[in-house]
Amino acid sequence: MPADLNLSELWSRLSSINSLTFTAQSFGSGSGWNGTGVGTVEVESIDDQTLLFHEAGNWSPQEGKSLRFTNVYRWRAYSEQKQLRLGHLRFGNANPVYLFDLQQTAADCWDSIEPHVCSEDLYTATLRLENETLHLDWTVKGKTKNERISYVYEQ
Repeated sequence: MPADLNLSELWSRLSSINSLTFTAQSFGSGSGWNGTGVGTVEVESIDDQTLLFHEAGNWSPQEGKSLRFTNVYRWRAYSEQKQLRLGHLRFGNANPVYLFDLQQTAADCWDSIEPHVCSEDLYTATLRLENETLHLDWTVKGKTKNERISYVYEQ
C-alpha cells in the first residue's frame, strides 16, 4: 500500500530536497527537448507556506553540448484548500509565472487541477511519491509541442 502523501507529509519532503535529475522527451514535435539534466536544489523557506527551489545543474541534450541551467520555483501550500501551487520565478519574485495548482488524487499522488495555458500550449503535471523520492511529471501539448519532462527530486 502506498504511503499517504497528505499536504503536511508532502511539504516535509519538499523542504528536504537537495538534488534533481530530469529527462525530457519530445514525441515527434521537433522541439529538440530530448536530453537529461542533473543538478542541485537549494531550498529556501520563506514562511510556513512558501518554499523556493533554487535549481542549478547541467542539461545534456541528445545532440549538442552540455549547458548550465538555473531555475527558481516557488511552492506554496494552501492548507485550508488542501492544495499546492507551483510558480516559476523567471521574472523575479515580484512577477511569478503561475504554473498550476495541485490537489491530492490518490494516497501517493497529486495532480494539476487545470492545465496551465501558455500561448497555444497546455502544461499539466503529476507529483507522486515512489520509493521515497518525489517524481514530478510534466506534459506539454500543443500545435507544435508534444513533450514530457520527468523530474526526480531526492533528499
